[in-house]
Formats: sequence, C-alpha cells, structure tokens
Amino acid sequence: MNAQSPLDSQVSQVELRAFDEPGRKILHGRDREVREVARLWTSNRIVVLHGSAGIGKSSLLSSGAIPLLGAKGAHVLPMAHMAQRPSFPVAALAEHDPFRLAVLGSWYTPESPVQISEVPIGTFLRKHRRLDRFGDRLPMLGAIDGAEVMLGASGRYERHRLGFLDELTAAMRDVPDLHLLLVVRGDRLDEARELAGSLVQAQPVTYTLGPLTPRAASEVLEGPLRRTGRPGEPAAGALVRELRTIRAGGSIQTTSRIQPALLRLLLLHLVRGALWGPLSGDDAEMATERLRAEVNLVLKDFCEQNLSTIAADHSLPAGTLNSWFRSTFGGPEGLAGVPAARARESVPEAVVDAVQDAHLIRSRVREGDLYYELLHPRLIEAIEQIGEGAVPIRRPGPAARLRQAYRALSDRDPERARRHAEAATRACAEGDLRVLADATTFLGDIAYERGDAEAAVVHYREAAAVFEAIPDNAAVGWLLTGIGRILLMHDPGEAVRHLRAAAGRLPHELSIQAALGRALWISGRTRAARAVFEDVLGRDSCNREALMAKRTLSGIA
Repeated sequence: MNAQSPLDSQVSQVELRAFDEPGRKILHGRDREVREVARLWTSNRIVVLHGSAGIGKSSLLSSGAIPLLGAKGAHVLPMAHMAQRPSFPVAALAEHDPFRLAVLGSWYTPESPVQISEVPIGTFLRKHRRLDRFGDRLPMLGAIDGAEVMLGASGRYERHRLGFLDELTAAMRDVPDLHLLLVVRGDRLDEARELAGSLVQAQPVTYTLGPLTPRAASEVLEGPLRRTGRPGEPAAGALVRELRTIRAGGSIQTTSRIQPALLRLLLLHLVRGALWGPLSGDDAEMATERLRAEVNLVLKDFCEQNLSTIAADHSLPAGTLNSWFRSTFGGPEGLAGVPAARARESVPEAVVDAVQDAHLIRSRVREGDLYYELLHPRLIEAIEQIGEGAVPIRRPGPAARLRQAYRALSDRDPERARRHAEAATRACAEGDLRVLADATTFLGDIAYERGDAEAAVVHYREAAAVFEAIPDNAAVGWLLTGIGRILLMHDPGEAVRHLRAAAGRLPHELSIQAALGRALWISGRTRAARAVFEDVLGRDSCNREALMAKRTLSGIA
C-alpha cells in the first residue's frame, strides 16, 4: 500500500509551542511518577533517577517534579545539565572548572561565571539558603542531569572532575539541608550508585523510570485529539493499539508498554493532522491498515533522519550506517539484545552512543555485560523499509545547533563540537545576532581549550565585533579580557592594551584588574603592577590571583 507522506504538512509555530514543549503532554500520563520522585527527593539526601535514553527523565523533572515542588514553596534549584555552559569566553577566567561552571551556572544563572569559577560549591549553597515561616532552613533541592559525565575519566579534565567531586562531597557534608538528585541512563546505574554512596557515605535511594502503560499513553493522546475536534478516546485507543502491535517473523504480538519518545513523535504528527485520516475511516479493517502504513511512514522517517544526521556528524557514509543499523538491530537479536562488543565492531563507540541519544536504541546491563536493543519493538517494521542512502536532513535552527555543539564538547568530542558551532554561525540570520555571537565565542573556547591561541584570539575578536553591534558592552569587555589573558605570555604589551580596554568597559570587575596587573608585571612594569594588585586587595582582600602575585612580587623586590 502506498501512503502519502504526512511529513511536510504545515503547522503554525503557536501549535508547535503548544504541543512540543519537551515532555509536557507526556506528563499527563506520569502523575504518579512525578509525585513519587518529588517525595523521594524531599525526603532523602541523595536520589539516583535512572532509565533508558528517551524515557523522559529530564522532562519528568523540568516539567513535572520541579514545578510541582516550586508551587508548594520548596527551595528547588533550576535543573543543572553537565553539557550546559555559560555564554562567556572561558579564557577570561583565571580558573576554569567545566564541571563547576555547568552545575553552578545552571543553579545560579544570575551569578557571574567569574565568581562561579572561584567560589566552592558549598560556599554558594550556604549563601543562598532559605528559611520557612518558622525560621527553619528549607531543604535545598538540586538536580544534575547527564550525570554520566561525572562517572568516568575525563582526559585533560580529569583533575577538574576529581576536584569537583571532592567539592560536592564536602558540600553534602557541610550543607546538611542539600538534597541531591542525579539523573543517569540505566546502563550507568551501578557506577552512579557507587558515586552517590561516596557522596553521602550511605546507600543511595534509586528510582527507575520505565515506559508508559497503555492507559497512560491513551490519556496523553486523548486531550490533544479532543482539542482538535476529534473523538479523543476511540482515536487514542486505535493509535495506542497500533504502537503496541509488533509484526515480526510472521507472528503478531502485543507489547505491554509504550516508549514516550515514540509517543511524542506521534503527538507532533497528530497536531499536523497527519494521522487523522486513518483514524476516521468508516471501514475498520481499512482504517487499521491505513493507520499501520502511516505510523510506519512516520517511524521510517524518524529512523532515516536520525541515521543520516548521525552519519553526517561523524563523517560516515549514510549507506554504511543504515546497513549497520538494519543488520544489527533489524532482526531478532535487535529485540533480544546485541552485545556491546558486536554493536561496535563496524562503527565507533561514539556513533553507537549517538544512535542511543537519538532514541533509536537503548542499553541494558545483564549479568555485568552491556547490551543494546531497539528502543521499542514497534520500530522493527520501519527498519525493514529504510533505504540505502542518505535522506535530506532537516537540521534544527541555529540555537538548537549551538546546544548540540555544547553537548558534543561535553561528550569530549571537540571536533564535532566545532562543526556544530560553525554550522550554527552559518545558519544565523539578521535576527540571530546573539546566537551568532555566542557560537563565535564558543568557537574561541574550543580553540583555546585545544591550545590554539591564535585561532582563539581570531574567534574572540569576531565575537566582540558582533556583540559591539548588538550592542552588549559587558560581553565585549569579557572577550577583550579573554584575548588579553591569552596574550599574557606571548605578547604582554598587547595583553596590557586589551586588558586596559576591558577594564575601561568593566571598571568594577576585579578579575580584570588582577589580569591587568599580571600583564604589567610580565611586561616589566613592576611598580604599576604592584599598584594594581594593592588596589584590588584593597577592595577584596581575598582575591587569590592578586594575593599570589603580590606575594611573588614581595619575594623578588
């Protein structure tokens, strides 16, 4: 049967915002889980929330538990993600711990990255405590999403990772009102449990988030269907039955659970009207066959889009990745589980991870061994229809592409991060100056962290020109600071010039004054440097950079 593609149907941005808020509609079927996670979080020092990729862990918190607790007056911090980073040139920082920046930058967004980079976690938490109406301290609820990044060795950032974990351990000890929730994929549960136990010296509480029941899935669909003037319950029931029906090997089976990632995908197409035709036919048998074809078309496009995107991101031929996916997961082993070693025989581990992040497969640990399997058996029919080559990729907008770049760097893949950031700059239009400036700054960060000082300076100067046009005087000042710090050892005279310009724009920022003092010192102007350091310490006697420099100067005076 030939089915007309629903994938190009038009939908207004208002409709998309209403129906595509991450996990918002899915949470209609998650009320019990939301309440239980909120209860565990408030009553335990540390909780590990785990489940497969695409199961809805982040949405359960950001759109469920956090708003619920906030409405009850709880002191709940914004959710932190380890891939998050401030729009700020990291070269401008005297100290740069990416783990602390990600967590504290998410929890305390108004704070300057300079302060975040210099102040321990526990100090921040104690500073921001809240009291209830009786004068007692409220539990401080903090969540860290993507906590897998904290679990393994981080290459050049290993020293920072270990230092961050030491700080977090101290904060859990010294701030007894801190309640921490770690969000990880299910295959990293054992490692996360071990880490959580070390943070509080006790057995942590864990909570497993699983797929939706058929009843919950129907509840998710009924509301959107009714709002479009359609019979919600019968249409929702037909869709749920189709998602639960697995046709493989000549047999038909019915699953007991439904993956939220697939349900979210169908919600988008429902809003576009793409699936309504098959749900409204008079002939029940014909309507069922049409619905099957339409669902297969949606799932096939979902697979092909993700595979083509991953192939492009990792410089692989799309045909190679499609063939690997079909042969590895298109048969019975894809349903039962493929050993990790075999899944990684033909493609790099980073590609397998990307396929999992795209919600095509999920990982499981069985008797200590890692396996991969299809996210949901309903994908098996769609896999059989996947073509040999690439399909035209529907890339997200520049802001989303920049977030992909942040995620790639968090995954320790600076080259992929660079490609995403460059693509974000190319996709920017006249109204995207802020994104353009942020992406260009990030390109400077990547170059700086790779040790390419010349490229970092070029990108920071380009970003400063864009921020000047916005205009954003503070951002320009920090970029000049980053350039000045990079030039300290290579061209101290130019460093002085840039740092003086930065100080002119941000005269009250002591970290810039301290950097200027260092530049003056290195360029041989010791008396001027000492005067700058004394001025900084006169305003902040604990400024570490100025203290260390003054002590050294006193020793050589």
